Amino acid sequence: MSSARGFWALPGALVIVILTLTFNAFGSSSNESFSPSTKSDLSEKKPLSEVMQLRGYVKNMQTFQMADLNYVAHGNLVHNRLNFRLYPLKTTTVGLELRNRLFTGDLVNFDPAFGESVDTDNGLTHMSWLLVDEPGLVALTQIDRAWMRWNNADWDITLGRQRINWGLNAFWNSNDLFNTFNLVDFDYEERPGTDALRVQRFLPSMAAIDVAIAPSLNDSTWIAAGMYKFNKRTYDFQLLAGWWNQDVALGAGWAGNLKTAGFKGEVTYFHPQDNWQEESGAISISTSIDYVFKGNLYVMAGALYSSEGTDSTFNINALANTALGASEPPSAKNLMPTRYSTLLSVSRPLSALINGSLVGIYAPGTNLLFLMPSLTVAVANNWEFAVFGQTTFLDNGSEFRNYGTSVFARLKWGF
Repeated sequence: MSSARGFWALPGALVIVILTLTFNAFGSSSNESFSPSTKSDLSEKKPLSEVMQLRGYVKNMQTFQMADLNYVAHGNLVHNRLNFRLYPLKTTTVGLELRNRLFTGDLVNFDPAFGESVDTDNGLTHMSWLLVDEPGLVALTQIDRAWMRWNNADWDITLGRQRINWGLNAFWNSNDLFNTFNLVDFDYEERPGTDALRVQRFLPSMAAIDVAIAPSLNDSTWIAAGMYKFNKRTYDFQLLAGWWNQDVALGAGWAGNLKTAGFKGEVTYFHPQDNWQEESGAISISTSIDYVFKGNLYVMAGALYSSEGTDSTFNINALANTALGASEPPSAKNLMPTRYSTLLSVSRPLSALINGSLVGIYAPGTNLLFLMPSLTVAVANNWEFAVFGQTTFLDNGSEFRNYGTSVFARLKWGF
């Protein structure tokens, strides 16, 4: 497969294509009248709003971390995101999304390798640039989406750096072979993407076939899989099979209702491609039930079983706080470091402008408890203020104690 690397080094080339088309769009746009029915070519001199869109946000987040009350470490993150969309043809969309981040404070100063830890890019083309890497100051730019899509009523084909979400649950996704995420990293709203070719074929009766290939510079970390979706008796089902790194993956998922409660589940079995008859595989099972009570009180309960996890004491760094984006997301094969995990999420609007929520994770066996409360306030049009907390307790074999608490205060402006 290594001989195909040159062909698959497309995300970097796509960036050039996107930027070129963007400049062409600026050059060919005008304020002349435009009929949507003639939307077929950039040369038709369409208004800029018909050719290109820009969305994004700017966030400033203060971080306070403490192992105890004797010392509080402070950090600050300024986060800007730009989402470009280009529509050169009626059936074609081009996307380019990048984020610029500036880290300052104690949390950066105390870790000499902080710049390297956030400057990660596992794609075919490295599209992360560390602009400043000094004690107490780190700045970088990353392109995490760069894709081109063609679609009609029956087909959807996307090539480039994109998000392929095959999961059904809100938190743990055993079926998500391509883009798992760390639920602790609440500040990365878009979640990771992957360099891939994805082809979707839509069939009658709400059925579909979804095939994706995500190559890698390392021959042992390719992912290629297919999924069949269908609806039966008000339930949505999906069956998947593929090549996942050095394993063969077989999985299934469902989403429906138990009376008025939502019910979802996913299961994926991983077996080594070598020694198929001799080695045992790994299994990941995740399920959830959610319900909306009176007063818009939303409650969701979930559970995860991961045969690769442990039911004894483990290194707390395996559940790293990734709100600053300094660690890798988990894999579909091992979504949590623990074998058994349970989750409870509760959220409710406290007023028309204020919403409160609490996410709690408990892992029996390891006696792990993780709590993440949050409060969000819509302070003005396109302005939002939020406060998040994270605290972790773990039994280290001799005592059940707190391993640190973090508080995040974030102001966000979207455009």
